[in-house]
Amino acid sequence: MKRLQWWTVFFLFPAGLHAQPAAVSPIVTPGALLTPSAVASPVVSAANGPKLYCAHPKFDFHNVDEGPDIVHEFHFRNLGKSTLVISEVHTSCGCTAAVEDKKQVPPGGVGTIKATYHTQGRPGHATKIITVTSNDPVNPSFQMQLDMTVIREIDVQPERSYFYGLKHNTSQTNTVNILGKPHKLLHVLSAQAAGGQVTVQLTPLVDKTAHRYGATLSITAPASLPIGEFSDTINVKTDDPKKADLQVPIQGEVIGRVQYSPKTLYFASHQSQPSYVQFTVNPPQGFAIRSVSSVKHLVRPDVKKMTSPDGTDGYSIEVYALQSLPANSDGQDQLVVETNDAEQPKIVISVTLAKQ
Repeated sequence: MKRLQWWTVFFLFPAGLHAQPAAVSPIVTPGALLTPSAVASPVVSAANGPKLYCAHPKFDFHNVDEGPDIVHEFHFRNLGKSTLVISEVHTSCGCTAAVEDKKQVPPGGVGTIKATYHTQGRPGHATKIITVTSNDPVNPSFQMQLDMTVIREIDVQPERSYFYGLKHNTSQTNTVNILGKPHKLLHVLSAQAAGGQVTVQLTPLVDKTAHRYGATLSITAPASLPIGEFSDTINVKTDDPKKADLQVPIQGEVIGRVQYSPKTLYFASHQSQPSYVQFTVNPPQGFAIRSVSSVKHLVRPDVKKMTSPDGTDGYSIEVYALQSLPANSDGQDQLVVETNDAEQPKIVISVTLAKQ
């Protein structure tokens, strides 16, 4: 019986295959991890898929004037064997781009992507990337590039002048350079402070390296400015027919011995939690808050006094708001803080309560 079984098995296999087991198809259960041997190779789909090709994916505008938008068209071709589908065109800040004609390009077909750069308010050199998302299996995020240097008719450096943290009874001078285009003469005829908060002095400026001409404005915040925020505008006149008049905004704050934060308080509708105003005094010795009151009684302030390890006193104001505003109230109030400081005997803090 054993010999009969052996010969039966022998004759079931074709000759020459007794040393090589038969191939078995892999069984993949749902949710199982597929190994490379268990799936088809992606090379086949890439070979038969679409292919986005652009002969000139980079373009440099070089120097352009500030103001008008500049436009460039990128031409591309589908070198693949199936339809190219563009799903999105994304750009970096200051630039917009879109497929100009069609989003589906057949094999051998061509298309155009129109890119626009907005030069207004963007002086200097810039590089912008346009990313084209498509069904190209090899390069699904194809990138194009725009370069440009935006030249202003007149360049103001910096565009604004700030005087924050200016101590009381001290002065500070900031400089602003006004320059014309390279290789173009520019004469700054005058510069005046409209509000009289600051003074300004004009000095001709020549940048021989960059071949630029203009002036330097020396802007001074005088020591006589009172404590608090201030603003002004410098009106500048030039001989440039396109930019005969310029304005340079001025902003600043003169700080005294007593500083506080925040400058204004805001309460949301039905806010039950208090808000706080913190006081910093330098030097702190001898300072005191005498009283604090609400002008319209929409809030209830309470002075909190703390003594530091060196024996000096520190202060904060805890402020609670009414849960319901009076029918005729606009939600505006003020805190009036009385101190013993000779320079800042009264501090007024604006308060806003949101209406229901």
